Amino acid sequence: MTEETIEKVAADLLSLPPLVFRIIRKKIIKTTLADLDVDIKFTHYEVLRLLDQEGTLHVARIGEQLVLAKAQMTHIIDHLVGLGLVEREPDTADRRTLNIGLTRAGRRFVREQEDTIVNAVRENMSSLEPDELASLCRALRNVRDALFKLEA
Repeated sequence: MTEETIEKVAADLLSLPPLVFRIIRKKIIKTTLADLDVDIKFTHYEVLRLLDQEGTLHVARIGEQLVLAKAQMTHIIDHLVGLGLVEREPDTADRRTLNIGLTRAGRRFVREQEDTIVNAVRENMSSLEPDELASLCRALRNVRDALFKLEA
């Protein structure tokens, strides 16, 4: 592989996350969350979703994975605790440290919203032609597979 190709791949790879975030996740999730009676913003939902996938995490780890500042994390966690969707749990190894975990209500909320969001994605994707969908599917699978190799 030439140096020029590696540079192009690096540039594309760095431009991909913001595009996915802005075009797909933010547009779809923000639209579906806007219809709720609960005051949940996009970043709140991302925290809930991460906790659903990863389990109980330290606040710093959540911020690190979602690229959120510590001050922003405090506000987000306080809001989610107030809604009864997450709870602070003392770390078993260090009682001075608090971890964040989903409550039953938080787990239920994520499950309910997941269906709504999947349906919104389907609706948005329906504007693509069948060959465009097949091409997108292959490309996403290839990107995912390549990223897994980079992670190893």
